[in-house]
Formats: sequence, structure tokens, C-alpha cells
Amino acid sequence: MATYPAHRENDVLLRDGSTVHVRPARPDDAPAMEQLLEGLSDRSRRLRFFSSFPNLERAVRWATDVDYRHRYGLVATTGGDGHLVGHAGWQREPDRPERAEVALEIVDAMQSKGLGTILLGQVAEAARDASVEVLEAEVLPENHLMIKVFRDCGFPVTTHTVPGAVLVEFPASVEPARPRLPLAARAARPQTARRGWVQRP
Repeated sequence: MATYPAHRENDVLLRDGSTVHVRPARPDDAPAMEQLLEGLSDRSRRLRFFSSFPNLERAVRWATDVDYRHRYGLVATTGGDGHLVGHAGWQREPDRPERAEVALEIVDAMQSKGLGTILLGQVAEAARDASVEVLEAEVLPENHLMIKVFRDCGFPVTTHTVPGAVLVEFPASVEPARPRLPLAARAARPQTARRGWVQRP
């Protein structure tokens, strides 16, 4: 594992005036991450994992088994006990290491306060520093809040609708992105195992 990136720890102010502490995820966050996922409402869990009954053990491992180069994560905590209220992370695509899949989850009580946008911006910054050029995600069409988070992140976002999902893509840097294939062309290729950690019905 790479050295823990302590320089990425910071306190951030949310829209309602409250403050949360943001730091890189660690393997010892696994129990707290499991509590976060178990505490999501059925709707939030389904929107995040495309299923109301995801493999939580697998999701926890994805979020906390990090090396900060191939898989990276941030967590948001509140209170003196460091209660976990949000997570965002990315994982490189094995066959195209310049690209990474990004995902995030926020506890229901903290949604719509700007935390998702903050976490997304900060994981994008970490991705850029790790030489990841493009971040992408697959979102259910009815997950309007998450699509808004991507659109509010400050990067030029491209979306494309495919059967049952919306593909979202944006550069990890605010600098002009390199020319790339349209999402329609990407959507036409067979789906690979890169989204295998997302539990489907």
C-alpha cells in the first residue's frame, strides 16, 4: 500500500452551515462503512447499487481496501467519534489505467447539503494527481440527485442513456480534456467485469 495521504485531510463547510471532516479512507474504516451502508434507506441503497439487497461485504471491501493508486477513497465524518456519513471513491479500469470508475454514497440525513459535490471534487483531484484522466459512472435514470451532483461538480460532464442506465463521464481535471470517443461508441461495446462490484438484481 502507498503511504497514507494525510495531506488530503480537511474540514469542509456544507450548505446548511455544518462542518464535516474529510479524509482518505483506510482499511480500518470497514466496520463504520458497513454501518453506513446498512443505514441507507432502501431507496438510497437501490439507487446506489441497482439493487435493494446488494452484497454489502463486497461493497465495504471496495470502499476500504485501498492502495491510493489503483483504488482510492475518501470518507466524511462528523462528531468526536468520527461517525461516517459519506464516502466517495474510484478504481482504475484494468485495461485502461488512465480511466477510473467513480462511486459515492451519502447517508440520507446528509443528502442535498453539498457533501456529494465536495467529495466528488476532491476524489477527482486525487485521481488527477494519480494520472487518471477520465472518471465515469453508471447511474439509474431515476437517480436525479446523483446526476445533479455530477453536473454540479464543475467539470464538463457528458451523459448518454443506455438501456436501464445513464453513463456519466467527466475529465479528472478542469483543464481541457483530450479528444475521446463519444459515450455512444463506448456504450456499444460489451459490458466488462469493471462494474462487477455493483450488485444487480
